[in-house]
Amino acid sequence: MIRVKQTGFEDSEVAEVQIDEMDFHKRKWLDCYNLSKEEIEVIKNTLKIPKEEIERCIDEDERPNATELEHFSMLIFKCPFKKGKQNVSTSIALLISENLFVTFRQREIEGLERLWNLESTSLKKTFNKGTSRLACQLLERVMDDYFEATDDIDKEINKIENIVIKSPENEILMNISEIKKTLIYFHKALAANREVLSNIDEDYSERIDSSEIKNFRYVYDDTLQLLDMVGTYRDILSETLDIHMSAVSKNMNIIMKRITALGSLVLVPTFITGLYGMNFRYMPEIPWKYGYLLAWGLIIGSVMALYIYFKRKNWF
Repeated sequence: MIRVKQTGFEDSEVAEVQIDEMDFHKRKWLDCYNLSKEEIEVIKNTLKIPKEEIERCIDEDERPNATELEHFSMLIFKCPFKKGKQNVSTSIALLISENLFVTFRQREIEGLERLWNLESTSLKKTFNKGTSRLACQLLERVMDDYFEATDDIDKEINKIENIVIKSPENEILMNISEIKKTLIYFHKALAANREVLSNIDEDYSERIDSSEIKNFRYVYDDTLQLLDMVGTYRDILSETLDIHMSAVSKNMNIIMKRITALGSLVLVPTFITGLYGMNFRYMPEIPWKYGYLLAWGLIIGSVMALYIYFKRKNWF
C-alpha cells in the first residue's frame, strides 16, 4: 500500500493525494506499507531509489542504522508492535530530504498511525517545520509505543509476582519466559536505536535540519530511560523466578512431609500384619463368600481415594 499526504495551496492544509498527483515542489509524506512487487517498481521509478536500497528499507529484520543515499538521509529504526499477545519489534525505514519524507514498513505501527491521522491543522504545523521535524515527531510516537508496551509488561510482572507469592504454578514459568524474551528483543532494539540517535546527534545525517537536533536528543533521552526500565524489569523477573523456584521447593518439602506422615500411618499396621501374617484361625472373612471381593474393593477404593486426594492438592 502506498499513500501520500502533502501540503496544499500555499501550505494552507495537508491533504491525502495519489502518488501520481504528487507535486515535488510541495512538502509531502509518502508512507509505504507492505509493498507489492508492482508498488516497489513504482517507488523505484518515482523516487529514483535503487532497488537494493528499497529492499533494505522493507526488510523488517534490518538492523537500525543511519546512512546517506544520493538524495536522502536514511534512518532505520526499531519499533514495537503486537504479535498476538506478545510484544515484539520490527524495523521501519525513514528517508528524509528537504521536501520529501518517506517511511517504509512491513507492520502496522500505532505511533505512525496516530501521527498520520492527526487533524489537518495539527499536521500542517509539523509539515511547515520541515521533514526533519516530521521524522522527529514520528520517532517520539514510537517511543510512546515503547513506554506503553513496557507499562503492559510492568502490569504482567505484578500479576506474576502476586501469583508466585500466593500460589506458585508451573504455568508461571512459561509467562516469565515469554516476558523475558520480549525484554531481550526490546533491549537489543533500543540499544541499536540509541546508536542511530547518537549518530544524528553527532551530525552524521546531512539532510536532517541542524535546528531539529535538540528534538532528536529528547528521543535519545527517552531511549536511555527505556533501556534502564527494560534492565530493571529483567532483574525483577529474575528475582521473581528465584522466588518461584524457592516456593516450589518449599511446597515440595511440605508434600514430602505429608506423604511421609501418611506412610507412617500405614507403616505400623503393615508391621503388625507382617509380623503375625494374619494367619488367625477365627477370621470372619475367610469363610465368607465375598471376602475376596471385599479385599479387592478395599485395595482399589483406598488407591482411588488417595489418587483423588493427591489430584486435588495438585501433587500429580
